[in-house]
Amino acid sequence: MILTRRSDYGLRAVLALARSPHMLSAKQIAQEQHLPVAFVKKLLQRLCRAGLVKATVGKQGGYALARAPEEISIRELLEALEGDLAPVSCLASDHLCELADGCTTRRIWEQIDQKIQEALESLSLGDILTYDLSRHSADKD
Repeated sequence: MILTRRSDYGLRAVLALARSPHMLSAKQIAQEQHLPVAFVKKLLQRLCRAGLVKATVGKQGGYALARAPEEISIRELLEALEGDLAPVSCLASDHLCELADGCTTRRIWEQIDQKIQEALESLSLGDILTYDLSRHSADKD
């Protein structure tokens, strides 16, 4: 599993949406997060196709989360941005490995993959927002 700028920027974009009480434009998100506007637009399109973000066209339009932050797992978000999250290519859903039956390392990779998937599934955008809010309140103390 290799996470790219797409995951970093995508997570930052959806967190901006999650924090906002109103819809945001790609330009607003890009400015707030110091990201390239064109890249943010592509990420938002990808997230819309995955059903995680909704877009509204028009003067009052923009982007918003399609569901509550607590209902969007980090796994779901990263899969929408990156595709298959398998830690090694032989575990990817679209990969057929000739050595799979007799592979000495496959079982350990499967266990690692399972733990990673469980961890990512157990975290939601809501968890990150809660952590972020508690961190900011602790900074003010």
